[in-house]
Amino acid sequence: MNQKLEDLLQLALQTSEETRERTEELNVGFNDITRSWELIVKYHGSLDVLEALNVQVEYLIAGYAILTVPDGLVERVAELEEIEYVEKPKRFFYEVTDPVTDSCIRQLSGQDLSLTGRGVLVAVLDSGERVILLSG
Repeated sequence: MNQKLEDLLQLALQTSEETRERTEELNVGFNDITRSWELIVKYHGSLDVLEALNVQVEYLIAGYAILTVPDGLVERVAELEEIEYVEKPKRFFYEVTDPVTDSCIRQLSGQDLSLTGRGVLVAVLDSGERVILLSG
């Protein structure tokens, strides 16, 4: 196996599709319809050579990209000199056990503090399945 491939991706590639589908993690990033893998890569130089392999490239920043790689070509793509590291997406788990308490709403409700919202930071968490908007 190629050392540029993360361990979890290597395991997914070595596991039968039937077994992968029954796991929480191993099938994440595989598209049954297009028979392709969505992969995150660290690279340098140009990824233009991937067009000839029918690999879609979505450039990010700082030398990272998301590739859509046809099944069976993952190791070949990882062998390219421009590719430094390849990993599969991960399933994002989150849990809020007591959101009202965690957000400090109880402490502030019922008080007239003349809040303006100035200086409030807002975060958006997008797991691909659900979007959570956090704001002050």
